[in-house]
Amino acid sequence: MRVRLAPSPTGTLHIGTARTAVFNWLYARRLGGQFLLRIEDTDKERSKPEYTTNILEGLQWLGLQWDGEPVIQSARISEHRAAIEQLLASGHAYRCYASEAELTAMREQQAASKQAPRYDNRHRDLTAEQQQAFIAEGRQATIRFRIDDEATITWSDLVRGEMRWAGADLGGDMVIARRAAADQIGDPLYNLVVVVDDAAMAISHVIRGEDHIANTAKQLLLYQALGAEPPVFAHTPLILNQEGKKLSKRDGVTSVSDFRQMGYT
Repeated sequence: MRVRLAPSPTGTLHIGTARTAVFNWLYARRLGGQFLLRIEDTDKERSKPEYTTNILEGLQWLGLQWDGEPVIQSARISEHRAAIEQLLASGHAYRCYASEAELTAMREQQAASKQAPRYDNRHRDLTAEQQQAFIAEGRQATIRFRIDDEATITWSDLVRGEMRWAGADLGGDMVIARRAAADQIGDPLYNLVVVVDDAAMAISHVIRGEDHIANTAKQLLLYQALGAEPPVFAHTPLILNQEGKKLSKRDGVTSVSDFRQMGYT
C-alpha cells in the first residue's frame, strides 16, 4: 500500500495540504504502507525553491515523516513526453492548432449563449492537408486528449461511495501539453503528468481534496489509454470558511509556518 502527498511549490504549506498529509500519513501508518512525497514543480513560472523548503520544513515540524527521497516532478519530463508520444501514436491524442484568439471567441460566444464553457473539438479530425495548411501559416499546436462524450466514468470512492461522471461534462478534449511548434511536444500539463508519476511510483491509493473529483474522471480515462492500473481514490471534504466556501488567504492565516510563528503547537 503506497500513498503520496504531491504539493506544488507555488506557495507556502497550506493548512488544507497539511490536513491532506495527515490523512495520507495516518492511513499509511495504520496499514503498514508507505507515505511518499512528490514535489509537483512543473509550473515553472510560479514554483520557487523557497516554497519547496517551506513545505518540507512544515511537514517535518508536524511530525509527518515521509518514506524515501522526495520525487521532483520536473526531473521526469522526458517520461511525461514519452507518454504523450504514446498517446499520439495510439490515436488517443492529437495536435490542435486553434489560436488563443479563436478559443477566446469560442468562449465568448458560449457565454453569450449561456452555455457551459467547453472546447468544441474543432481540430479533432483534421486531414493531413488541413494540418499542413496550419503549419504553413506558422501556427503552433497544443496536444489534446480525446474524451468521448458518450463515455461514462465510474469509480468507487473510499469517502463518497460510488461515483459516476459523464464524458460530456468534462469540457471537451483535454489539453495535455502546452502550445509548441508543430513538430514538438510542449510542456506537459497536470492531469497527464500526475497519472504518469502515480503509475511510476506504484501509488495504490490517492487521498486528496474533493476539488479534484472532475480531475479524477479525466485521469481515469488517461490510465485506461496508457494501459496503466489506476489507484483507489478517496476525496475528502475541503476546509471551508464561515460562508461555506473554500478557505483562502482572504479569510486570514492559512500557512502552517504562520501558525507556527503565532505560537501554535
